[in-house]
Amino acid sequence: MNVHVPDNARRDLALVGCPDCACRFETPNYRLGMQQRCPECEAAIKPKYVRRAPDAGYSLSYHTFLQLLTVRPYRDEIVPLIAAWFGYRTEYRDRSLIVSNAAGRSVDLEQMHEMIQTSPRWQELLYWKAGKFFR
Repeated sequence: MNVHVPDNARRDLALVGCPDCACRFETPNYRLGMQQRCPECEAAIKPKYVRRAPDAGYSLSYHTFLQLLTVRPYRDEIVPLIAAWFGYRTEYRDRSLIVSNAAGRSVDLEQMHEMIQTSPRWQELLYWKAGKFFR
């Protein structure tokens, strides 16, 4: 799984480790918490971070992104933004978040996060919305 790293994320590289083979590698901060492929053993893993890089630019980690979609009052501001960008519908069943497209198919949240973080416009807008809550 090769991932394009946008220029504005290159300086936001965290050091992570593979839980299967202990290989250490760098990944953009915004991918922390997302499934990735280990460059050494090629296992599909959720790496454990060893050292997070200082944030630069407008990137948000996947963990923060999930908080924005699930925790009130964050979600009340963020979900309409996501709906406007993608036309996705968001539901909450018990403690589960379900995002679906116009055809009713489930949306991969990691893929949606990746699309936002690789779009400078969307990334910046989400960052400023999130900044209202985390500052």
